[in-house]
Amino acid sequence: MPDSFFFPVYSGLISPEHRESIGPALWEFLWLISKTTKEIVDEDETWGIVLGGKPIKICEISTDLGGSERTAKRNIARLKEFGYIETKRAPYGEIYRVRNSKKFNKKRSAKNGTSEQRDVPHLSKRSAKSVISNKDIKDIKRKKEGERHMNDLQIENSSPKELIKNKYLKRRAYGFDLSPGDEQAIDRLVEDALPVEKVLEWIDEIFDEYKPKHRMDRIKHFKYLEVTILDKWVKEQQPDKRQRKDIDWENL
Repeated sequence: MPDSFFFPVYSGLISPEHRESIGPALWEFLWLISKTTKEIVDEDETWGIVLGGKPIKICEISTDLGGSERTAKRNIARLKEFGYIETKRAPYGEIYRVRNSKKFNKKRSAKNGTSEQRDVPHLSKRSAKSVISNKDIKDIKRKKEGERHMNDLQIENSSPKELIKNKYLKRRAYGFDLSPGDEQAIDRLVEDALPVEKVLEWIDEIFDEYKPKHRMDRIKHFKYLEVTILDKWVKEQQPDKRQRKDIDWENL
């Protein structure tokens, strides 16, 4: 059994989206994070290099975790499918790197003694076959009221950049950090002084309306959101010309 040691894990991992995407591959993912030895920036994304780029065999992972090679192989494939990691085949195994690595980020704790911003969990979806009792309905209402209260507190106590960043990471549902390009795009949007409530609403709309062409297609950069949000803002500021044309000026 390998020696135990401390390593950091970003709290954004604790969300319904990541729980659904990572699923049973959580242990393999934690193993890769624990073995990350350095970070590089490639195309505006931070990548954690596992064991300095040394080729790793599936049996090394399964042995440390105490499971079968078949299970480890299946879970590694899941992490690759959902974009959490990338691998490169080598003669004696595969070279691993972890997307948006945050292991060596020095800004883990918030400044001025405040706690780190955390995502507010959503209410889990119930099965359509479940019978909901009056007590269930009351519990749901109470939980929703608590979520609204927590969301109000978040908006009141967090900076616009933190709110936009957390919303984007939550909707993106992979990786736990922003690339330098993402940071710059959010900074530009904050400088434009758009209403933060509108920006958060539009981020949800853009993700909800996005139709991937295949299972690996997704919104990869915040700049895509930035352009669409600015388009929506400009459109909202323009007068409704169609409505003006419909007015019967002669009969006024």
